[in-house]
Amino acid sequence: MDRSVKVLPALGQDVELGMLYDVRTEQFIDGESLWSNDVVDSKHAIEYYRAENPEFTCSHSLDQARLHAGLDVERSLSLDLGIIEAAGSARYLSDKESSMSEARLDVTWSIASRRRRIPLEMLSSMQQQRELDDARFTHFVAEVTEGGSATLSFVQSCSSSENADEVLDELKAKILKMLTGGVAGVDASQDDEPVFKKLDISYSGEKAESISNIEDARRVARETLTKLKQQLNTLSYGLLPLTVLDKTAKQPTRSLDTNLVAKTAAALKAGAMTRLKLKDLIEQDVFQSSFPLTKPQISNIQCAFAAVETEFRKAARHLLPELRDGNTNYRTKVSKLQEAVDLFEQRTKYTDEFVTKKRDEAHVLGKTVASLLGDGFVNYLGEKKARLPNDPQGPRLLLSFGGASIGCSQHPLQKRIESSKIVGANKNDLEDSDDDDEDEDEDEDEEWFENQQTVANVMEACEALRRQRSLALPDVTFGVARVNKAYRPGKEKPTKTSIGDIVLEHNGKSLIVTGMLPTAPTAPRLTVDNQIITVTWAHGRDDDEERAIPTTGFIVCFRPQSNPLKDGAFPRASSNEGYNQVHCKASEGTVVIGTGGAPLYDDCDYEVMLAVKTIVGSSNWSEPVVGRTHRLPSVASEMIKFYAKNKPMLSRLKEGLKPWQLDESGGRKTLFLGLMRKGQYKCTDSRFRGEVAVEIVDVAAEFKPEIRGSSTTDRTNTIVVVFAGTSGHGKSTEINAFISYLLGGEPDDSARIMVIDDRNANQAQSVTQYVTCYCIRPLSPLFEGKTLVIVDTPGYGDSRGVNRDAFVTAAMSEFFKNIKHVNAIIFTSRANEARTTLLSPVSTYVFSLFAKDIKSCLLTIYTFSDAGAPLARSALRELKWPIDNGEVEVNNAAFTVKLDAGNSHKVRDWWLMSVKAQFQLMKKLLCRPPVSTAASADVTENRLQLESKCELVEKKIFQTANDAQNLISKLDALAGAVGAAPDTRVEVTVDRAVQKDVEGGQATTLCLDCNATCHKVCMYTDDEEKSRCSAIYNGNCTQCKGHCGWRRHKNARYIIVIEKEKRFVVPEDLIKHWNTNNNTLEGALLGAMDTYLGLQEGLRDDIILLVKLTEKLKSTALLHDPNAILNYVEILIKTARAQGAAPEQITQLTTAKKTLLLARELQHRGNSATLGLQTLPEVLSKVREEMDRRMRLKPRERAKEEKKSCSLYNSLRDELPGVIRKKAPEPLRVKTWRSDGALYPENLRAVVKLVRVILEDGGVVAELAAAN
Repeated sequence: MDRSVKVLPALGQDVELGMLYDVRTEQFIDGESLWSNDVVDSKHAIEYYRAENPEFTCSHSLDQARLHAGLDVERSLSLDLGIIEAAGSARYLSDKESSMSEARLDVTWSIASRRRRIPLEMLSSMQQQRELDDARFTHFVAEVTEGGSATLSFVQSCSSSENADEVLDELKAKILKMLTGGVAGVDASQDDEPVFKKLDISYSGEKAESISNIEDARRVARETLTKLKQQLNTLSYGLLPLTVLDKTAKQPTRSLDTNLVAKTAAALKAGAMTRLKLKDLIEQDVFQSSFPLTKPQISNIQCAFAAVETEFRKAARHLLPELRDGNTNYRTKVSKLQEAVDLFEQRTKYTDEFVTKKRDEAHVLGKTVASLLGDGFVNYLGEKKARLPNDPQGPRLLLSFGGASIGCSQHPLQKRIESSKIVGANKNDLEDSDDDDEDEDEDEDEEWFENQQTVANVMEACEALRRQRSLALPDVTFGVARVNKAYRPGKEKPTKTSIGDIVLEHNGKSLIVTGMLPTAPTAPRLTVDNQIITVTWAHGRDDDEERAIPTTGFIVCFRPQSNPLKDGAFPRASSNEGYNQVHCKASEGTVVIGTGGAPLYDDCDYEVMLAVKTIVGSSNWSEPVVGRTHRLPSVASEMIKFYAKNKPMLSRLKEGLKPWQLDESGGRKTLFLGLMRKGQYKCTDSRFRGEVAVEIVDVAAEFKPEIRGSSTTDRTNTIVVVFAGTSGHGKSTEINAFISYLLGGEPDDSARIMVIDDRNANQAQSVTQYVTCYCIRPLSPLFEGKTLVIVDTPGYGDSRGVNRDAFVTAAMSEFFKNIKHVNAIIFTSRANEARTTLLSPVSTYVFSLFAKDIKSCLLTIYTFSDAGAPLARSALRELKWPIDNGEVEVNNAAFTVKLDAGNSHKVRDWWLMSVKAQFQLMKKLLCRPPVSTAASADVTENRLQLESKCELVEKKIFQTANDAQNLISKLDALAGAVGAAPDTRVEVTVDRAVQKDVEGGQATTLCLDCNATCHKVCMYTDDEEKSRCSAIYNGNCTQCKGHCGWRRHKNARYIIVIEKEKRFVVPEDLIKHWNTNNNTLEGALLGAMDTYLGLQEGLRDDIILLVKLTEKLKSTALLHDPNAILNYVEILIKTARAQGAAPEQITQLTTAKKTLLLARELQHRGNSATLGLQTLPEVLSKVREEMDRRMRLKPRERAKEEKKSCSLYNSLRDELPGVIRKKAPEPLRVKTWRSDGALYPENLRAVVKLVRVILEDGGVVAELAAAN
């Protein structure tokens, strides 16, 4: 290509060789060409390109797209000014930005198919159609490049430049992948991606295409790639000057100054951005909805700037061609263009300044007015008058935005934008009259939101209105308005308002009340007289405030509040008490509280505040003032005085009455209240018959007898609370502390109040000896009218052994019979007790004594608590104690017997700690509903019966186990003797009855018929009471083989025990010994079997009864777990042996262990407990049938039968339960054609082995016998 050829992009124009062109105006001369088509076609040269695929380019901005299209800065400026146009495939190059921040992606495909040119050597031979001296053109087209081009443009408006960058990155990643990775292969599911939702897609090509979504773009791109190869549109053209043809045809032209071109283009681009800023400004929500009056001002600026922008475009479009024309005055034209650029830059700067100001104004308005409207204030800004005909007639408080700067149609900067004067152009400008005008307007140019004091005033007014709105009367309206004039209080003429003024509209008049809204008054003065507080105050508002917003009354607000420094152990107020209000007239200045309605608490701080009521609502509250009422005597202090006055009478001993007693030892006096017995119930259990089980007493019955308590049967008005716990864990101390709290005991009292006397208590033994019910009448308000029955149970784990724990069970049975409901059962445990071995017996006994319906009543108290979390919580949770029902931590150190008198501060702290915990406990008790004890009474009754039966059955089990071993020995001997020689000696074990004396004072139950001891130690020494012996049930003995009647049983001072003795006898002797009426071996064996089967039948009936009792307890008790108590008893046995306890105590513990073993096995096995007792009689019965059959045979037949194979054992084995059959001996051989089967003696020996297996795996009997 000739270097003199000037190549330009075609921009969608159809350009032919020979067309004439003017580089000054950058225009083709319409219809003018140097040669005809025939001449061109005959002379031109064609160069074809071999490109098979279109060239792909991607642009990320409009400037980059123009650069890729071959447009330099000057050519791009001409396009922006409209000097040249872009059409067809270049149409996208004329796009305008639609927002301040946008993401743009232009994807262009182009393919050059051929280049046509006129060779220089051919120019002289070509005949021209016209003369070359025409001044309208300077160049002609010497070459054209042809092919196809198309562009897809993707544009999205964004909220910021950062957002535009993010969107552009996403567009490049997704769209380029779609277009370069094969359009047809892209998953269409991407069409729904968010980045495509607001995308504006356009197409620039040979023909227009309608594109509404990404799928259309995919389709057009796919079709375009095919069509481009078939197109021959002009892509670019090359120009040669006319001087190439005729040197005399030269038209003088110039090149433009690149700096001036760049400056002009930059000014034009800055103007376009300013135009977008104005568009964005007027669309802001604060001007659209809250301040529509500002929109005309912005619109006028838009119109003014549009006019000056058009003016600048027109000037630049006119001057640029003249600057290229070499016949014009270059300096003059450059100066004019420079002046036009400078003026437009100045106008753009003023417009940008206006935009900045309005943005600042929008920000301030957003913080003030818009936020007020968001809070529910009414918008009156768009109306000429704030008051509307349908508005309510109540007072209205308005934030005024009056003044000229808000809502005026023409902004001061508009004049400067429209001015054609360039500021600072020369020194004489400073003296021009226009500058004088501008100086006069400088103060006017400062807008209200630029004045820090004005903005501060507006913010303060907003907060004042918000505060007042929260305190306003229902008929008061709050809003925002433009009020230009209003009255000031005391003035007769209206005055101009300022921005941020608060205006009150009331009774048809507008008043400026800025700074006059009701404020918090001065704190009132208090005068305290006992439980009455007199409140006085002064009227502190000035005359202008009263005239503007009249006072309509006052509000006195008061509430009790806690004071840790002055409050006693009995806090009168909680930490979050509610307020009470007293409303007073405007003329009043004094009010007395505590005389009407509920009386004030004594010895309590009261917080008092004052507020002013006005026509627009009340003021904020004054600073609180505190007065403390005088202390009234507590119930505890009255009791101390009552005792001092009536000491002789109260200290006198009487039947059924425990006297009052004042103890002065231990560092502090303690008053033990007197107790009057109301009822006493003794044990009906045979083990503890006659012992006191339950005692019900009235506490301090002599004090205020006119206050009557409700009955223990009154479920509504009587709260029954049961305290249970391990001995030495502070249960009795907690009861003392709780009662002291209820009676209002204080650290300053001359004596502590207690009920349970634990001065001589042994920490290893329970203070409480039986169940004591302390009935306390509602002597103080804390009772809320309820009578409290505090039940103190003997502690479990007493050092006196499990016999004492058994007594607790018996005593609780009597309790349930006489107290018909409970509200709470409280487990008291040391907070630092982490040993489940110590806590388990208590929780297990409670679970086993109470029925399931009582579970919701279970609460927990941790005694000896400190700042840490109680360790006992984890231990109790492990034991499945329901601690989530409610728990309280207490430290009752102030209620121990001995106190440090010299450390009163520590005692007071302990006292307060205790009282706070007792307060929590009382709150829990008051909300607990009553639960009937009927089901629990059944549980304890069944438990006592189970324990009694277990004790007797246990002895039977051991006796039966011994008899079973003897039977095995005899069966083995007799089986070996079958067929033996008459003189063969066989070893047998026989029973021998022996008498042994018992300890003095004890009696046993002896059966006269059986000559056997049925009950070793019986508490009934009178023969006429033997029907009440534990061994007697329904008039018959459960231990006798024949269940002899109770009258056949007498007291004896000895017991009959069975001792074993081994002897060697010949079969004949053995027969005589066992069966005197039958002198056959089978007869003796049958007699032995009948004896044992009788024992087994009685034992089986007893165990069936125990199983039924166990199942019933499992279904009714909270938890029936003998294993837990068994572990506890084993620990007691180890401890007793380690401490060298007496043999009697260890024997007692061992007996309890055996009983619990039986109970555990019964619970574990259930109905399968009698499996061995059922199987063994069935086996022996079938053996007996076989023996009886053989005995009936004639001698010859019997001899023949003995030689035959016998299947007795194999038949028995097949019918055994699966559990026992697995452990039974293997089957005996059976007769086949090759061998003989087992004979009868061998079968008998196998039966003996089977009996051993059954006894070893025979359920409860075998388990307990093995444990023994």
